[in-house]
Amino acid sequence: MTLMDIHPGRLRVAETIANRYRDEVKADLKFVATTDRCKSLEGADFVICAVKVGGYDPLEAERKIAEAHGYYRGIGDRVSCYYGGVGAYHQLKFILDLARDMEQICPNAWLIETANPVFEGTNLVTRQTRLKTVGVCHGHHCVNRLIDALGLNKAEVSTQMVGFNHFIWLTHFIHRGKNAYPLVDQWLATKSQEYWKTVNYNEQMSPGAFNAYQLYGLFPIGDAVRSGTPWWYHTDRQAKEQWFGKDGGFDSEIGWTRYLSDKAAEHKMWEKLAEHPEQKLLEKYPFKHGGEQHIHIVDAISNDKEMKLQLNIPNSGCIPGIADDVIVEIPALVSGRGIQGVKADKLPTRLLNGVLLPRMIAMENILHAFLNGDRKALVLMLMDDHRTRSFQQAKELIDTLLAQPWNATANEHYRW
Repeated sequence: MTLMDIHPGRLRVAETIANRYRDEVKADLKFVATTDRCKSLEGADFVICAVKVGGYDPLEAERKIAEAHGYYRGIGDRVSCYYGGVGAYHQLKFILDLARDMEQICPNAWLIETANPVFEGTNLVTRQTRLKTVGVCHGHHCVNRLIDALGLNKAEVSTQMVGFNHFIWLTHFIHRGKNAYPLVDQWLATKSQEYWKTVNYNEQMSPGAFNAYQLYGLFPIGDAVRSGTPWWYHTDRQAKEQWFGKDGGFDSEIGWTRYLSDKAAEHKMWEKLAEHPEQKLLEKYPFKHGGEQHIHIVDAISNDKEMKLQLNIPNSGCIPGIADDVIVEIPALVSGRGIQGVKADKLPTRLLNGVLLPRMIAMENILHAFLNGDRKALVLMLMDDHRTRSFQQAKELIDTLLAQPWNATANEHYRW
């Protein structure tokens, strides 16, 4: 197994931790570390992409610039972190460059795309290359918060969630063989107000999630509560607090600052663990499955063990109303034969037309702008933002963002 990072320090920490954990669990694994991407791909059967180009500092700087131009919380006011900056340029360029390297070095390998934007990234790779590609996320696990809040036994519940990455909705919610949606309605009518008086409720059980369910006919799961809810939930701090709680939810000034702080603290913790070999990793991280699907994909395909997973793959007729070549997030059967999506029922019209199709068009516009270096397309996308008051406002923001030092290559790429 090869570990690859362009930063020698981070790579050294990852290698140290991986080797120590392997030794503690007595696993038969060998890790090789390299800063050479092409070398890391040699002989690969599976490649996991989990990169964030440039870290979060440029993204936060771009957010402040956008706010100065009248865009609260930046372009893509609640999920700009998924794109890694204006036009998603740096993330998309890395993903496509990696895929093209794979075509040359390990053309039969699977690309397991984990780096955001998963939706745009997997669509880009499947359209521009012949690689076997699958997108992976973990937001679907948030359905367990709904199940727990309703007091149901997980073993007696079956679910189906479909949509796009970070835009999935609960199409089937079955408890003991019966539709469990009436239990959601009952909870909303009898218990929600008391529950929402608590300080620490999560977004999955927030007023915003339930209101979106009432508007669109299905319950949003995971990041769909953030990214799939209407713009008027996100206009300012007061609106965010109304729909997502005291701190305004994950994407507010408080929630996002806490997230970045936690990430920095986690990095320091890993560095300290690497420096102290006497610290037993199993004491902090017991040997159990963490809920991610990467290993399941590898196991199912390599050993022909059929598993049902939640994955991002070409639609191929699974969701009515969505083009076959668009990547959708759906339940899928995985085995040595590959990956086959599970067909879904027709979605509510309000949800399809008001949420999913606009998100699909945004993806198509982002990829068009990237593939054609079309700066005008970036400005026109921003013209659809409810906060935009003039073409000049949108143009000045795009020009200012692309003029930043970290966007020098993007500035050359996107032309009028």
